[in-house]
Amino acid sequence: MIHEQKDRIEAALARCQMTISDLASELGLSNDTIRNRINEMVIEGRGVRVAGWRVLDTTMVRIWGVGFERDEPKPVRVRVTAIRKRRKAESEHHRALTPAIGPAAVRFRREGMDEWLFRIQELR
Repeated sequence: MIHEQKDRIEAALARCQMTISDLASELGLSNDTIRNRINEMVIEGRGVRVAGWRVLDTTMVRIWGVGFERDEPKPVRVRVTAIRKRRKAESEHHRALTPAIGPAAVRFRREGMDEWLFRIQELR
């Protein structure tokens, strides 16, 4: 069974490079099982390697592939402050592009009397 799982992983990676979660969803196995099998395959020297990296805002995910080349080096981590600045700039740019439609929504806090009125309306 374990050898079959490794063969299925190798066949899937031969088609295209994938992350562990991509492999898990395609093969119907758990992420932990895929991770364990890939670690075993690397130790056995079956030609599974880190072919690239998917850089997300807060983490980096390995993209696995087949081959006997060296693993792709891990990219340099971007500081979180740079990500926050980029997000802020994107949101300001988005706000500048969207026209103001009507008055802005007003948020209110329920006071004691308001709470009583809302409860009466719910009873109706």
